[in-house]
Amino acid sequence: MGDEHVSNLFSSYLWNEKGFDFMLHEGIGSKSYGNDLELLLIQYYVEGDFDTNGPEHPKVSNYSKKNKDIAVAISVTKNLFHNRDEFSRREFIVDSTENAISLVKEKLDKKKLDVNLDLLLADVKEISKKYLNYPNPYFRD
Repeated sequence: MGDEHVSNLFSSYLWNEKGFDFMLHEGIGSKSYGNDLELLLIQYYVEGDFDTNGPEHPKVSNYSKKNKDIAVAISVTKNLFHNRDEFSRREFIVDSTENAISLVKEKLDKKKLDVNLDLLLADVKEISKKYLNYPNPYFRD
């Protein structure tokens, strides 16, 4: 069982009406970035009362040709997220997402796949600007 308060705190920055995931779905929708990648999963390991068991640095999984997917594991520690102000938390979400895409790009560029991660990153950066420009306080308790 995890730490529900910490989980709710982190989740609200992704999955509410102003959350980054919500904005990505609105901004990108079902846009195609090539035929060889259907899912880029970002797995957040959020530190709470217990250790996260996440990687020390973001870790990219192997690409699955069969499923056309890849994942990036990212640890969310108290120093990186919980103990920061509201705007810095949003910056963490944006920076970790953009970094995850860049890491996947580095890995997949070697495979010569039909994937346009430069376009995905450009779209994400555009959406990131809107996300970061919400006035504070972003969330009300």
